[in-house]
Amino acid sequence: MPSSNALTGREIRKAARAAITVLEEHSLQACLFGSAACAIYGTENREPNDVDIIVMTEMDPEDIKDLIVASNELFYLVPSANPQNSYYVLWFHLPSSRTCKVDILVPGLLSIPNIPASKICYIEPFQDIPVAPFLVLLLLKLRGWEDHRHGADDRRHMRDKVEIDEEDIDALLELGVRDYQAHLDYEKWLPKWFVQESEERVYEYMEEWPESTEPWRDMGF
Repeated sequence: MPSSNALTGREIRKAARAAITVLEEHSLQACLFGSAACAIYGTENREPNDVDIIVMTEMDPEDIKDLIVASNELFYLVPSANPQNSYYVLWFHLPSSRTCKVDILVPGLLSIPNIPASKICYIEPFQDIPVAPFLVLLLLKLRGWEDHRHGADDRRHMRDKVEIDEEDIDALLELGVRDYQAHLDYEKWLPKWFVQESEERVYEYMEEWPESTEPWRDMGF
């Protein structure tokens, strides 16, 4: 059962729009990925709990966060809960004293490829929120699954994350075949290194979950 404190889809989108607006005002191309983008594409297995944004730039993510905070007073920074980390966490003030975390990443981190502006997608009825191309979203979700599966952190915590990743991936696989006709052949622009890394993860996922083989094959893997 969802927590009564869980953010709603409307709240998640409000935070996303606010961040995207600031970035666009500074001529920075960006798009959502992660659970918020999954929900915009139509997954219904869970509500997203934060916003993940890829910014197509060579700027340091910490500088991008500073820029957002300086441009919109509803954003603020908090030091990482882990004192060994030097980065700050970006948060957005929502009504009723609620908050939403906004993660900022750039190409090159976590296997994220550079996404040309022409490939960024806008999905009805949320055409004002840019999202990563479907296959990029799915394959980055697969990267997260691999990281969590082999992570050295607390086993119970990682196991919970792996289960959530698998639910997200399964929901995306269904949508990719049924609603978006996603296929690797349609994404020739993707860097070879990204495709090769992703194919290895796809094979690992199919080995772990043989029933996922057909939709992966249907999408060109």
